Amino acid sequence: MTKALSFKECYYSRYTLKRAIENFFHKRDYIEVDTPIIVPTPGTEVHLDYFETSWLDFQLQSHQRFLRSSPELHLKQALAQGLDRIYHLGRCFRNGGEASAWHHPEFTMLEWYEAGISYEDFMQQTEELVRYSHRMLQTEGYSVITLPSKIEALTVAEAFERFAGIELIDQDPDLAEKANRKNFVSIRPDDDFETSFFKIMLDAVEPCLAEFEAVFLYDYPASQAALATVEQGVAKRFELYIKGIELSNAFQELTSPQDNIRRIHDSNHVRQTLSKQAVPIDDCFVDAVNKGIPESCGNALGFDRLLAILLGLDSIDSIIPFRENPIFPLEAP
Repeated sequence: MTKALSFKECYYSRYTLKRAIENFFHKRDYIEVDTPIIVPTPGTEVHLDYFETSWLDFQLQSHQRFLRSSPELHLKQALAQGLDRIYHLGRCFRNGGEASAWHHPEFTMLEWYEAGISYEDFMQQTEELVRYSHRMLQTEGYSVITLPSKIEALTVAEAFERFAGIELIDQDPDLAEKANRKNFVSIRPDDDFETSFFKIMLDAVEPCLAEFEAVFLYDYPASQAALATVEQGVAKRFELYIKGIELSNAFQELTSPQDNIRRIHDSNHVRQTLSKQAVPIDDCFVDAVNKGIPESCGNALGFDRLLAILLGLDSIDSIIPFRENPIFPLEAP
């Protein structure tokens, strides 16, 4: 167990990383965009639970609102308004089981978008951001982990074959049966493709990613595209894992107005089948995609996770300064 940081160490390390991120994007002509925290639509993720509140107008009529789970929908509105290099660093909120070594209901998210950049160059830029952050922490005297000379990359299909011994075919109706033949005890015979896919990811793929100091997992099945583009049958999205911990989730962004709206409706349908609340459609986001989102890439990265991982900590607990919902009992200084 690595030693927890003191309150002072926590704040100085957060400040150092925040300054590194700001410098990184400033050098690349990005601008920082502020986005609302209390929003009509918290996000479009299928499996997340959200914090819900309400706003009372002058007639004391109640209007449903949420705490944002991500600034994504507002940053894409900024893209549609012509801001082509943007980033946001701020608090996000997720409910429902968000309490573990690497999860907290209130956390800091870095999200950034660039128009006109290729999927491959955006992956390289993500690696450069991690290395720059690592170097700045080291320069300020922090003890940091060792990063590999080059971050490896695996497609999701390669990872399934390598770590689960299963050929990944999108929407394969026999995936549960194939997994059972490989002795995946968590998978039931009647599990659908999506359920089986996520269980294999959790049980076989993600634990083995800890073998790598750092690795990109890219080209997801088209059914897992969310709001990413699909080319040649695969979703153009990647995730970065360091020391086996998922750090970021990036998309080559979907630009079609019809596809964006359809996928949000599809997400709501799946949420309802999972007994989760359907979320309202954000009219301002719909207006933005109808106006036109440029071809672009976007990435969401956990700031708290990045700091904890680079400092060699085994949880985010000691780098969250005010823990109203502590993950573990606070240690004595």
